[in-house]
Amino acid sequence: MLTSKSIGIIGARGIGKIYLRELIDLGIKRIFILGRSYKKSLQIKSQLDENIRFKVIICKSLKEFKDKKLDLICICSPTNTHLKFINYFLKTKSKLLVEKPLFDISKLSSKKINKITNILFNKYSNKFITNLPLLNYTNSIKSKFNVNAKKINYVHFKYYTSGKNKYEDIAIDLLPHSLSFLLFFFNIKISDIKIKYRKNNKNSWKLYFSFKKINCLFDFNQNINRKKSILKVALNNNNFVRIQKNTKSRYIKNEEYIKKGKLIKKINNPMSDSIKKNLQKLIKNKINKKDIELQKSLILISTFLLNKK
Repeated sequence: MLTSKSIGIIGARGIGKIYLRELIDLGIKRIFILGRSYKKSLQIKSQLDENIRFKVIICKSLKEFKDKKLDLICICSPTNTHLKFINYFLKTKSKLLVEKPLFDISKLSSKKINKITNILFNKYSNKFITNLPLLNYTNSIKSKFNVNAKKINYVHFKYYTSGKNKYEDIAIDLLPHSLSFLLFFFNIKISDIKIKYRKNNKNSWKLYFSFKKINCLFDFNQNINRKKSILKVALNNNNFVRIQKNTKSRYIKNEEYIKKGKLIKKINNPMSDSIKKNLQKLIKNKINKKDIELQKSLILISTFLLNKK
């Protein structure tokens, strides 16, 4: 079903390259790209193998991109542009797969965030979905290692990446990962959350909090010079570490594993699975109540944890 659809990517660099890889791998016959500049987009296209270059069509403007009347659009541009593009395409027939976070909450009041969230999810909930690969990763931990959520009373989520965000922006970038991990296991309500401390500096953001009888520590760090990301999750006394066998090309998927002690188990690539599953949900109109509540919770709980007024 997907192979016959026309799909576009806004934001051809960084994460957009991974989306391009996935769409090519899915056998999409026509892929339209809108980058920050036409020249940069052409450079990305030139890096592709000759036999797949013909599938990729570069657009010179947002109007040209919109005029293609695409079935699906992947929004992979910087976080502070997500809401602009969502609003631009809301009343078109194009379905939207939005890279996390759904929109930037850093410059908005809690009142404004609530208003935007209500409009989006009350009127257009079947129109878009946030891509959350950590849901697939979390499901792999649960299924591969028989994790029982009822026995978890401590979660330490450590995520160190090579991003260039600073201070609170680190949290805006990484909270969707950690919160989607928690929301996979638990029904978290803001009224149950008690913040014990919050610390941040130029390269790190930490938060220690509890809900019901579960204690959680989020430990985020971003450094542009870091060569390899670190994702480590402790559930009680059990440590789960992501292992990636990186490839030299972003057009070839990493092999992914999870390590617990001496036990190492291979898993499906979470990003690949997440993109494919979400594209299918959009095209088949299969976005359900659980998907909607998860996306809303990510925005509202993130706002609360960041202590926005």
